[in-house]
Amino acid sequence: MRKGFTLIELMIVVAIIAIIAAIAIPNLLRSRMAANESAAIAACKTFAEAEDIYRRTDWNMNGILEYAQSITGDYSLFERLVGSGDLQLVDMAFANASCRTNLVDSCTAPKAGYTFWVLTGQGPGAPGGTKCYVTSGGQMTVGYGVSAVAFSYDGSGRNSFQINNTGTVYQADRMNGAAADTAHILTYDPKTTFTGAPANFSWTPSE
Repeated sequence: MRKGFTLIELMIVVAIIAIIAAIAIPNLLRSRMAANESAAIAACKTFAEAEDIYRRTDWNMNGILEYAQSITGDYSLFERLVGSGDLQLVDMAFANASCRTNLVDSCTAPKAGYTFWVLTGQGPGAPGGTKCYVTSGGQMTVGYGVSAVAFSYDGSGRNSFQINNTGTVYQADRMNGAAADTAHILTYDPKTTFTGAPANFSWTPSE
């Protein structure tokens, strides 16, 4: 009576499992990145809605209809004073995913694999040309923008996203040769490139 499997049979089973894993795992990673990118687009739209509400209702109660210059912190979309969490025009996960600087590694709590940075101006390729959204009085009344960048390029996502008060989300794969540009852009500009960008680099509407 035969008992168990031969070594060759076991090796065949292991080889089949390895082949299935080699096919399935990349597909799972791509699916996860696609889901993260969809969530980032939704977060950009949520940011725009929150900014419009903040301005329209004068949430900081200073009598000036202005946009919030940060996602979290004093007079932000999440709180009037740091640590209070008393506004919550965005959720806590979104607030925690905002970076202290435009460098992704300055934010350690990404939301669905993405971090965010508020843009306070726009570049020459944006409608209306180069302008600062913040007036000389320190209020951001001219407009707003936000940048969304994958915390781990090709791990949590590939595309970067940006939106301003025109309401269109733009996306671009910022792969630069063998490395990815993972710093947040500093100004909203759907036509801007970056140093060493591929010839076919471009921002395109996400919808």
